[in-house]
Amino acid sequence: MKPIKLVISAFGPFADVQIIDFNASFTSGLYLITGETGAGKTTVFDAISFALYGKASGEGRSDYNMLRSDFADDKAKTYVELDFVSGKSSYNIKRTIKKIGQDVIITLPDGTTMNGDRAVKQKVAEIIGLDREQFAQIVMIAQNDFLRFLNSGTDDRLKILRHIFGTGSLKQFQERLKALVKHENDKLMLILHDFKRYDVDIYKRGEQFAIWEAQIESDKCEQLEFDRQLAEYDRRKQALAADLAVAEELSLKFSELERNLRELDIHNLKSGEVSLAKGRASRGETALRKVKPYADELQKASMNYAAAEAEREKAIKAENTTNTALAAATEAIEALPLLDASQEAFNELVKEYESTADRLAKITALKNEYAVITAKKSDLSNNQSDFNRLNSEFVNADEKYRTYEEAFLRSQAGIIAQKLEEDKPCPVCGSPYHPAPAQLSRNAVTEAVLKKSAALRDTAQSKREACASKCSALRGEIETLTKRFIADLSLFIPNINENSIENGLGGLYKRTYTALHELSARKDADKKALDGLTVNWAVKTEQRKNAELSLKAARTLIIERDANARKLQKAYNTAMAAYSSALHDNAFIDEAEYLGALITDNELTEIKSLVLEYEKKGELLNRDIARLKEETANREQPDIEALRVKSKLAHAKSMEINEKRDKTNTRLNKTEAALKELRRAASDFEKVEKSYAAVKQLADSANGKLDFETYAQMAYFERVIRAANLRLRQMSQDRYTLLRKTDGGDRRRRTGLELEVLDNWTGKTRPANGLSGGESFMASLSLALGLSDIVQQSAGGIHLDAMFIDEGFGSLDTDVLEIAIRTLSDMSGPGRSIGIISHVTELRERIDRQIRIEKSPSGSRITVCAAL
Repeated sequence: MKPIKLVISAFGPFADVQIIDFNASFTSGLYLITGETGAGKTTVFDAISFALYGKASGEGRSDYNMLRSDFADDKAKTYVELDFVSGKSSYNIKRTIKKIGQDVIITLPDGTTMNGDRAVKQKVAEIIGLDREQFAQIVMIAQNDFLRFLNSGTDDRLKILRHIFGTGSLKQFQERLKALVKHENDKLMLILHDFKRYDVDIYKRGEQFAIWEAQIESDKCEQLEFDRQLAEYDRRKQALAADLAVAEELSLKFSELERNLRELDIHNLKSGEVSLAKGRASRGETALRKVKPYADELQKASMNYAAAEAEREKAIKAENTTNTALAAATEAIEALPLLDASQEAFNELVKEYESTADRLAKITALKNEYAVITAKKSDLSNNQSDFNRLNSEFVNADEKYRTYEEAFLRSQAGIIAQKLEEDKPCPVCGSPYHPAPAQLSRNAVTEAVLKKSAALRDTAQSKREACASKCSALRGEIETLTKRFIADLSLFIPNINENSIENGLGGLYKRTYTALHELSARKDADKKALDGLTVNWAVKTEQRKNAELSLKAARTLIIERDANARKLQKAYNTAMAAYSSALHDNAFIDEAEYLGALITDNELTEIKSLVLEYEKKGELLNRDIARLKEETANREQPDIEALRVKSKLAHAKSMEINEKRDKTNTRLNKTEAALKELRRAASDFEKVEKSYAAVKQLADSANGKLDFETYAQMAYFERVIRAANLRLRQMSQDRYTLLRKTDGGDRRRRTGLELEVLDNWTGKTRPANGLSGGESFMASLSLALGLSDIVQQSAGGIHLDAMFIDEGFGSLDTDVLEIAIRTLSDMSGPGRSIGIISHVTELRERIDRQIRIEKSPSGSRITVCAAL
C-alpha cells in the first residue's frame, strides 16, 4: 500500500481543508514530517489510519470529541479522504466522522463503490492484506509501538505474531484438542460415577455381577412361592365374602321387619287427628270456593267507593286553591309598572350614551394629535440645538481653512525655491542664477494640509445645511398640523387659541369622560331594571294563565268524580247483597263463622297432602311387613361378627404375603436394572478409556510447554531476527546481535519467543529490555524493519510500498542517527517510501524532502517542501 493523496478537513489541529500530495515527491525514498510539538505531526498518521480502518494510529484518539478540530467552524465537516495504490490498482476512500457514528465510502478501480463501516473494513483488509493491528505493527509504527514488540514476553509476542502471520488456526486446533480431552474425560467420569453410585469397584465388577445374578435367581423362586400362596388365600376370601353377603342380607331383613312393625303401631295412633283434618278441609274448602269470591268482591267495591269519595273531596279543595291563585296573579299584574314606558325611557338613555361616547372618541383623537404636535416641537427644539452646535463647528472650520489658505499662499515662494537648480532657469523669473532664494518658513502649510482642512470645512457645512433643512421641514409640518388641530377643536371649544389649547383640551376631555362614565352606570342600572321588569311581566302573565287553566280543569274534575262516586256506591250495594246471600246459602250463621272456617289454598293443599301421605304410608307398611314375614319364615338370625372376623384374618394374611412378594419384586427389579446398566457402562468404559488415553497424549503434546502455535511462530521469529540483525549490526557498528532465548528459565511460564542481545564487544548476552534508550530504539527499529521484510516474503498478496515511523530518533547520538538514516535510505529506494515523523533538528538538516506542520492560534497548516 502506498498513499498518493491525503485530504484532511476539521481534523485534529487542522481547522480547514489541508492537502498532502504524496505523488509529487514522496512516493519513493526517505522523507520527513516535521514541526513543533503539538503542531499535528502524528495527526497525519492518525488521518491515514482513520481513513483506512476508522481508528487513529494510537489508542484513545478515535471518537468524535478527540478527532474533531477545536479550531474548526461549526459548519465545517470533519472528514479524511485518501487516494492510495495497492499493487497496480488505485483506490479512493473517504470517511466522515459525526457526533454519532461514521460515514465511509470506498471507490474501487472499476469505479464501483462500497459503503458501510464493516463492509469497507473487510474490503480494506482484503486489499492491503493487513488488519489494523498488523498495519500498526508493520506499516504505520506509532510512538513506542515497536518498543512494545521488543520488550514483550512470549505471551504478548505470541498475540502480536498471531495477528501478523495468521497462526490462530493452530491455536484453535490446540483448543479443540483440549475440548476433546475434556469431553472424553467427562464421559469417563460419568461412567465411573455410575459404578460409584452402586458402590462397585469397576475393576472388580465381575465378582459383584456374579453375586447379583445368584440373588436374581433366588428372588425369582421366592416370588413363585408367594404367587401360589396368594392364589390360595384369594379363593378363601371369595368364599367368605359370599357367605358374609348372604348373612348380611338376611340380618338386614329381620331388622327391617322389626322396624316396620314399630312404625305401623305409631302410624295407627294418628288416625283420629287425620279424621279431624278431613273435616277441617271440607268446611274450609266451602268457605274458600263458595263464599270468599263474594267477600272479595264486596271488599273491592267498598275500597273503590271510599277512594272515589276521597278523590271528589280532593277536587273540591283543588278548585278553592286555584281560585285563590288566580286572584293573586291578577292582583300582581295590576301592581306592575307599564313595560312600554320603561322601554322607551331606556332607549332615550342609550342614545344619549352613544352620542357622548362618539364625542369622547373624537376628543381622544384630538388629544393624540396634540401629543404628536408636542413631540414634533420637542424634536424641532433638539434639532435647533444641533444646528447651533453644527454652525459653530462650521465657523471654526471655515476660519481655520482661511488661515491655512493664507499661510499656504505665503509659503509658495519658499516651496518653489526648494526646487531651484543651478544653471537651470527659475520658473518665475527665468534666471539661471539663484543668488538669494526664498527660505521656507518652519510654519509653512503644505497643499495636503490645506486640502484636509478644506474637506473638514466642507463636511461641517454639509452637516449644518442638512440640519437646517430638517428644522425647516419640522416647522412647516408643525404649522400645518396646528392649524388643522385648532379648526377641529373649535367645534367643541369656540374661540380657542394656541395659548389656551392645553387647559381647554384637558378640561373638555375630563368633563366628557366623567359624563360618559355616569351615563354608562345609569345605562347598566336601567338595563338591569328593565330586564327584571320584563321577566316579572312574563312570569306573572304565565302564572295567571296557568291559574285560569287549573280552575277550569278543577271544575271539570269535580263533575267527573261526583258521577263516578254515585256509580261506585251502586256497585257496593249490589256486592253487599250478593255476599249476604252466599253466607245464607252455604249454612254460615254470620260472617264470624265464615271467617273461622276460611282457610287458604296453601293450607287446603297441605291438609289434603298430609291425609294422602298418611293413607299411602299405611298401605306401604302393611305390604312390606307381609313381604318380610314371608322371606324370613322358618329362618334364624345369622352370626355376622363371626363371619367378619374370619374374613379379616384371611385378608390380613394375604396382605402380609403380598408385602413380602412386593419387597422381593422390588429387590429383583433393582438388581436386574443395576446389572443391566453397569454391564452397558462397562462396555462403554473400555472404549472411552482407550479413546481418552490416545486424545490425552496428543493434547498434552500440543498444549505443553512448547505448544504447536509457539513452535510455528518460532520459525517465523527466527526469520524476523535474522532480517533485523542485518540492520542492527549496521546501526550498532557490529556491536549488537539479537538472539532468540533458548534457556527455558521459569518452567511455569510459556517460553520460545523470548529475546536477548549479544554484546559482541564483551561476548556476553543480556535481556533485550536492559538496553539503553538509544540502543532500544535501534533494536526496535531493526525488529520492525525485519518484521516488514518477512511479512512481504511470507504473504505474496501484501505490498508494503510505504512505511511510517513516529519519533524515537531523539535518543540517538549523532553517529548512530547518521547510520539509522542511511539504513532507512537504503531500504526505501525506488518504488518504496519511508516517512519519519520527528522534530529532531539533525533530521531536518539531513533529510531535504519535508512535510512541515506549522501551528497557529487559528489552527495548524501543512506546507510541502520537495527539496531545500
